[in-house]
Amino acid sequence: MKLGIIGLEQSGKTTVFNALTGADKEVGTFGKIEAHISMVKVPDERLDWLEKVYHPQRTVHADIEFVDIPGSINDSSDPKILAAAHEVDALVFVVRAFKNPNVPHPLGGNDPFRDFEQIKIGLIVADMSKAEKRIEKLKKSVEKGAAPQEEKLELSVLEKIMEKLENERPASEAELSEQEEKAVRSFQFLTLKPYLSLLNVSENAVRSEETAKSTEKLPHCMAISANIEMEIQRLEEKDRKAFLDDLEIKELSVNSFIKKAYNALGLISFFTVHGEEVRAWTIRRGTTAVEAAGKVHTDMQRGFIRAEVFSFEDLKAAGSEKEARHAGHFRPEGKDYVVQDGDILTIKFHV
Repeated sequence: MKLGIIGLEQSGKTTVFNALTGADKEVGTFGKIEAHISMVKVPDERLDWLEKVYHPQRTVHADIEFVDIPGSINDSSDPKILAAAHEVDALVFVVRAFKNPNVPHPLGGNDPFRDFEQIKIGLIVADMSKAEKRIEKLKKSVEKGAAPQEEKLELSVLEKIMEKLENERPASEAELSEQEEKAVRSFQFLTLKPYLSLLNVSENAVRSEETAKSTEKLPHCMAISANIEMEIQRLEEKDRKAFLDDLEIKELSVNSFIKKAYNALGLISFFTVHGEEVRAWTIRRGTTAVEAAGKVHTDMQRGFIRAEVFSFEDLKAAGSEKEARHAGHFRPEGKDYVVQDGDILTIKFHV
């Protein structure tokens, strides 16, 4: 999964990026157009338990790729910035709520709800620019009577999306069918992407009443004091816990943020235990067994025979795979089986 961090200028995007990933990128470099990228392992206590039971030579966590996208996004953004935004799976809106007289807000003062709407409008404007150019070209083709059926469908869907955008509504509200969504998938419209919100607050405001009200009103939102968490990430591991305890912080925000991201984006994890490796995989809720097999390897999807399945909870309750099988928790499933969070899969295939 790839998450793009976006926001208005001076909202602390790179500080948030450093706080979530442990990177040490320079902050305050306004005007840059190169995106920062960093991978983060997805914490999962279930995988840790499996490691203790199976004693593999290698334990592989699922991971998330964070992309710090510079600048504000709109139709006049640098093409490199827009390209970086189009390539992510979901967006993280960084909304400023911290106060710093040395870093003045570009709009004159903090207003999280105004800033949230400004970010959305920027995405809408960028999508409109992309849609307008293609609609104009398709209309000429249709008028000449030379447009194939695929282009007619594409034009119809783009006009449907454009109607929403012109009314300052995201493309996601167009309620596209599977066929319609496929017709415009290559456009990677920004307002079709799911998103989360991070309220970037001052250190002493994380638990304030004002922060609580803001996070309740902003969609899929949690608060983070990015500056202090960036500093904590820079500490040695042995010093980090003591610092967290002093601040009465249970854990770094990245762990709770990843959990929130999984819930908001409809993601789950399944596990494979094979030979010397125990591994976690991230899939969308509703993924079938044959699709999950393709996540592991395309040959497994192509030659899928069946999936042998038992749940993590049943395995943990039984204490071992042998006991889980003896208790009847092991079961074969076909290609249409919908994988559940925590399933442990062994894929049988032949190519």
